[in-house]
Amino acid sequence: SNVSAWFRKQDFLELYMCGPVIMEQSFGAERFLNRTGSDRYIRVLDHLISQQFAGRIVDFAGSVPRLAGRLRAAREQHGRPISLADAMIAAICLVHDATLATRNIRDFDGLGLKLVNPFEAGA
Repeated sequence: SNVSAWFRKQDFLELYMCGPVIMEQSFGAERFLNRTGSDRYIRVLDHLISQQFAGRIVDFAGSVPRLAGRLRAAREQHGRPISLADAMIAAICLVHDATLATRNIRDFDGLGLKLVNPFEAGA
């Protein structure tokens, strides 16, 4: 898949996760468990958090919460509201000058973020 190809091109130790992404992934994994009875995605997420991304999970702290609030207010004022989780993720990326890898480019455009969609060919 395109995502697998994108991951193979990355220096994995340069990739980070953040709390709001973990929250969103956990929500999806729990919904999958509730729907199917399978904890497969919970186990994968737990492995990613405890092993693959150990020491590379960025907190929602410092100047990030204030920036997230400003982003939400600005987007709302321009008629393009942003979800709480997306504002948190965007603020973390902006404060840390990080590129956001997401399929959901549209919800983050116009925020001054560096974006990449690993689901697209050649990303």
